[in-house]
Amino acid sequence: MLGTLFLVIIGLYCAALLFFFAGLFKKEWAKSDQKPFVSIVIPAKNEMKNIGRILSDLTKQTYPADSYEIVVVDDESSDDTVRIVNDFIGYIPNLQLLSSEGVESSLRYKKRPLDLGIRKSQGEILLLTDADCTVSTNWIASMVSSFTEDVGMVIGYSEASPVNTITQKLEALDFLMLLSAARGSAALGDPYACTGQNIGYRRKAFDEVGGFSAFASQVGGDDTLLMQQIKRKTSWQIVFSQDPDSFVKSTPQDTLWGFITQRIRWAADTLLVWKTDPLFFGIIVVTFLANLLSCIFPFMLLNNPALSMILLGLLAKLIVEGAVMFKGTTIFNRQELRFVFLLWFFLQIPYVAFMGLLSFFGNLLPWGGDKPDDFAHNHHHSLFSIVDLVCHGSSTERQK
Repeated sequence: MLGTLFLVIIGLYCAALLFFFAGLFKKEWAKSDQKPFVSIVIPAKNEMKNIGRILSDLTKQTYPADSYEIVVVDDESSDDTVRIVNDFIGYIPNLQLLSSEGVESSLRYKKRPLDLGIRKSQGEILLLTDADCTVSTNWIASMVSSFTEDVGMVIGYSEASPVNTITQKLEALDFLMLLSAARGSAALGDPYACTGQNIGYRRKAFDEVGGFSAFASQVGGDDTLLMQQIKRKTSWQIVFSQDPDSFVKSTPQDTLWGFITQRIRWAADTLLVWKTDPLFFGIIVVTFLANLLSCIFPFMLLNNPALSMILLGLLAKLIVEGAVMFKGTTIFNRQELRFVFLLWFFLQIPYVAFMGLLSFFGNLLPWGGDKPDDFAHNHHHSLFSIVDLVCHGSSTERQK
């Protein structure tokens, strides 16, 4: 019985992965040669170590200088982020610095500075990236070229770089697998995920869905939930840019705390996905169950005839994930990550199960440069928030 249940769950999981895998064979989407005015919005919180790099990259763009602006929104940084941005303002005429301090808003976390930057910007096209990312000289031109007349959103690829240690390579491969699935689903006309490190959308599409208002209190939502709103509520197409010039590089997490909190924040949106995209929510649940059962069942059934069925299911999982990995590393030119795939395969089983359970706590975590002790201090009363989140799903639901 247990062996059959496991095979059914693994079968559903592999079917979803094969769907994504099929989409990876689609060629590049159509391109546009239009040069609309573009606003690049960058939220920054305690990014003094990184902000100079991204601003330097944005001054070297091949896109016409009079056709884009850079909007940095400081979210109450306590370091020298503001001073560094002000230094750049002296010789970058299309750069402006805003502050979210004192701004009244129902939006939480990263969405608050993003919304401020979007409202104060002028661009027809909005490009978003993070302060710890770097971009190529053709990044703006490449992303904008994907905005044909019917396209309302462009999903960009982001990679962790540089990767010098095994843990950094595992992180990079984990992110590549996620974005391979995002690329595959977008190619088949049903995009499921994206990353706020590299994304673009039309202001019209953003306004049509009411911006971030539908998930104002969520810790995330500035990327995948917004994309699902555009997919569900508008007629705009959503495409994935496969042009290497559109890729961005992000700094790998340098601490275990940073990695864990980042992934929990990403997972926190799951509680709302069931309303915005029930099919995608089903895939998330199957993925969680497949990995949770892969952790538990082999030990439960060591001396049980069903163990052979468990091993068969794990072999199928290995083969299908390996196929997605091989194609994804080819598309995104990250062949060097193939050497850590087997290690990633075994580690990601308990990792996905663990992160799935911790996702219930995602709305309690800060974003940006906050430290673990800051988190503990600011959320000493958070038991009530946990109970509320588990019982009600989200404050968005309560407001309706």
